[in-house]
Amino acid sequence: MSNLDLILIKKDSKTYTFTITDSDGVAVDISGWSVYFTVKESLEDTDVNAIISKNVTFPSDATSVAGIGYLPLTSTETDVALGNFYYDMKLVDGDSRETFLRGKYNIIPTARLS
Repeated sequence: MSNLDLILIKKDSKTYTFTITDSDGVAVDISGWSVYFTVKESLEDTDVNAIISKNVTFPSDATSVAGIGYLPLTSTETDVALGNFYYDMKLVDGDSRETFLRGKYNIIPTARLS
């Protein structure tokens, strides 16, 4: 698992791209797997109480075979409270769940034009 702090501007669309590899650095075929993403006020919050929650299933295509996954967020999904939160991304393959990325998630306002 890796730790990485992220910043998002409220109401911005954002796509996170990641590549899943094994311990030898070889791409893992993630076709049919899912990524589950949550942003929470507290590390102890349940997934039901997440302020952002998204589940994406990867297609069976060359990109997924190469271990590359995309997690798109729409401007509607990022129209949430400003503040400092916590996030995690879990890979789900059948009954197997593994958190592969987590950290702090800072949602900031957009700069306003005068």
